[in-house]
Amino acid sequence: MPFMSDRNTDISKLIDLSRENSDLLAELEKFRRRITVMFTDIRGSTAYFEKFGDVAGLIMVHKCNKTLRQVAEQHGSRVHKTIGDAIMASFEDCKQAVQAAIAMQEKLATDNAAKPEDQKILVRIGLHYGTGIVKSNDVFGDVVNVASRVESVARPEQILISDSLADQLQNAGFNIVPVGQFQPRGKKDECGLFEVIWTGKLAPQPLVSPAVVSGGTADIEKIKLQHLTATSEVDAEYRLGTRLTIGRTQGELTFAADLGLAPLQAAISAENGQIFLENLSREGRLFIRLKSVHILKDGDVIMMGKQVLEFQENPDAVALGAAIGATVANMTAMLQAPIAQFVSLAGDGSVGDAYPLNDEEVRFGRSQATYVFPSDPKLSRTHARVYQRGENFFLEDANSRNGIFIKVREKIPVPVGATILAGHQLLRVSD
Repeated sequence: MPFMSDRNTDISKLIDLSRENSDLLAELEKFRRRITVMFTDIRGSTAYFEKFGDVAGLIMVHKCNKTLRQVAEQHGSRVHKTIGDAIMASFEDCKQAVQAAIAMQEKLATDNAAKPEDQKILVRIGLHYGTGIVKSNDVFGDVVNVASRVESVARPEQILISDSLADQLQNAGFNIVPVGQFQPRGKKDECGLFEVIWTGKLAPQPLVSPAVVSGGTADIEKIKLQHLTATSEVDAEYRLGTRLTIGRTQGELTFAADLGLAPLQAAISAENGQIFLENLSREGRLFIRLKSVHILKDGDVIMMGKQVLEFQENPDAVALGAAIGATVANMTAMLQAPIAQFVSLAGDGSVGDAYPLNDEEVRFGRSQATYVFPSDPKLSRTHARVYQRGENFFLEDANSRNGIFIKVREKIPVPVGATILAGHQLLRVSD
């Protein structure tokens, strides 16, 4: 049964009524305009909390976000809110928005220069120019969704912008380079991603998100698939070529004793310099290790430690919350039910406990988290964080020891260095 199916009709009616209310729509149109939205996020803050303690961690986050806020406001920004480790700001001027992002990274780089490596504060920044509703010191609408998506695939110390913002900056004098494409939620057309080069001290780095097509940066002739032992040592290598299939009994690469594999499980292929992974069977296990932020979709299955969890959401409720600017907590209270949750899956696929996402950020781990699993030794104290912005829920590894694996449900782009779990086999794409 679909999640919250008994409430779908009521939510749909609320959405339809809001659309049919001409006075409400006319009122909202007064606040609709083109604007640039920025998201920043502190990378590695969970590890900082674990090493230096909660008080020191809170002080670090507060100081960092205060610094970023001051820089943003100096460049004409309105900082709307702080969401966990992140801040959301908007700019009327596109050029000032990018100048602010550069100034933020330069300020942090200066502050980090004299710090030990484990105390340096690194931030990723994403910006998008689009249409949003600016009301009551907040912004909501599609511009927020895309801006948060752009920030989610940025690396620490990186500034990424969308193609719509890049178009506004053609004669602004910035060093902007294309890095790939992704498909925003609910959109047919892909969105281009660009990096703003703000310093010559950092070498360009490829994106590591399986949601982003990088635009042909891999040297396919050098790509190999490595078989890893339980201790991540390489015990075999296979040339990728243009296509390599994997299965228990069928394919170029077979593991006859692995009952976790379907007869023909997966295909790894190369197309125009980009590597793709495709699940060829509904049976068996095919996961990819999370190397960056993952945007959750209804039905996604994740594995961390011994926990196997399925993500469930009510898209109508999420869309309504974004449309009216309501938080997760607001929507949960209004509907008297969560708008998204994880449920545990047993080995036979049966559903167990539910873990509602009732706040803008929820954490999973062995001991220091919203939801704890104290008997799971493979989990880190804080293993994963899930946070919501706009219409998207994001999943991020909190620098855990054993990582998070996402079930591959379709054909996805795969970055070099990605670790694949096929059945019980650990494989790594390497150059």
